Amino acid sequence: MTVESFEKRLLDERARMKPTQEMIRARIRKHARGPRSRQILLDVLESESLGHLDFALFACPPVIDHGKGAILWDVDGNEYVDCHAGFAVCALGHGNTEIGQAIASQLGRVSQFAELPMEIRAELARRMAARFPGGTPAKVFFGVTGGEAVEIAMKVVRWYTGKPLILTQYGDYHGRTSGAMGLTSKAFMLAYNWPVPPGDQAIIRFPFAYCYRCPYDKTYPDCNIYCVHALERQFESKEAPFRNPMAGVSNVAAILVEPFQASAGYIIPPFEYLQRLAALAEAYDILFVSDEVQAGMGRTGRMWAIEHANVVPDLLTTAKSLSNGLPMSLVIGRPEILDSWGPGAHSTTFAGYPAAAAGANKVLDIFERDHVIENASERGRYFLNGLRRLAEEHPSVGDTQGTGLFLAIELVRDRETKEPASEETSWASQECLNKGLICISSGYYSNRLCFAPPLVITEAEIDRALEALDDVIGAMERRFGLRPTRRPKGTTPQGRSM
Repeated sequence: MTVESFEKRLLDERARMKPTQEMIRARIRKHARGPRSRQILLDVLESESLGHLDFALFACPPVIDHGKGAILWDVDGNEYVDCHAGFAVCALGHGNTEIGQAIASQLGRVSQFAELPMEIRAELARRMAARFPGGTPAKVFFGVTGGEAVEIAMKVVRWYTGKPLILTQYGDYHGRTSGAMGLTSKAFMLAYNWPVPPGDQAIIRFPFAYCYRCPYDKTYPDCNIYCVHALERQFESKEAPFRNPMAGVSNVAAILVEPFQASAGYIIPPFEYLQRLAALAEAYDILFVSDEVQAGMGRTGRMWAIEHANVVPDLLTTAKSLSNGLPMSLVIGRPEILDSWGPGAHSTTFAGYPAAAAGANKVLDIFERDHVIENASERGRYFLNGLRRLAEEHPSVGDTQGTGLFLAIELVRDRETKEPASEETSWASQECLNKGLICISSGYYSNRLCFAPPLVITEAEIDRALEALDDVIGAMERRFGLRPTRRPKGTTPQGRSM
């Protein structure tokens, strides 16, 4: 086989990685939902780098002006049910006056003073440590972004154990900073690190329990969680890098995973899978780290997604929803780990800054007063039942998953073959915007529609979202000629919730 030289393929490959300016202008002309949106998007194209997310998440994004709760309005007055929440950031919805007032009050006192202690930050640390799974004693380490929290965890597990390797799952998203990017396996992201790969190469990946498309072609539960068994076998082989079985010495510092995969398409594994992973870590004296940056803070109907499996991790990372819009992140975990290094071991100027701490404390107040996590669980069941009803009507819905308000459907061209409906899903995502529904497309094969609304969404707003989704999927099936799968009379396809 002849492999093209670097010179021959470089320009062609890079051209395939991005649209031209004119292609994006054409998208704007076709999809912008009003004259103000159109002009602002053209201004963005003129003034901002193409490297932003602007024209990646949607063919043509909405230009949002303001919001209230789970409803958003763009600059042209179009209204949307928000089932995205800014990548699960706005857990308590948009325009929350209580949080805004708490932040404004703190800004009127002091906005920032390096990352030195303040009472409001100390209060938040105490409250978040008390929410560590299992009621286990814990401490916190403040950061700013989710990616930074992951990097803090990566540093401290290696410092504490003296081991180099970190294991993670294919499909996990842990951030785009140089260290965290080593854990994030998306091919298109890695391409943008050329010619120098991510700074951390002591990373080894193993398959995630994506049961709808099992990487081992097995079926749950008959598989007996074969994916974890396959990983464990490598710990008993001297030819694998994980461990010297004769000496009983491991090279692995931690297993660091998303308990529910987010960026990969809101995929929920069997809870038994997480239990088996944690048991493997304990058996081989490895730390277990749960990345809850997107799935945590009540989104799944529990404070932390890992709690569904009754697993207590050694460390947990969180961000996004923590301050309902202001950047803030935390690593929470066992005191002996987070106290194993000295002052200044990791430092970042805006860590735990007072305005974000004020917002986060108010978020916790509202969580407690308004039973927000319980609402997420109840509304999640309502939303999932609606998605299952859509699956009964639409042959293109191959899989349905949801735990709390962490939900997704997988679109296929044929239920028997599970051929991914990738092009169709991209079209549907943009059409949802036109119908007043904001949700994103993702997935291993770009064929999943994901739903992460604010945790305060109402049943009436969910009904609006489902009605728009029903219209869009029906239009998609007609447009792309998708036909119902033959099945025995009187039976219906079943969605599933793990």
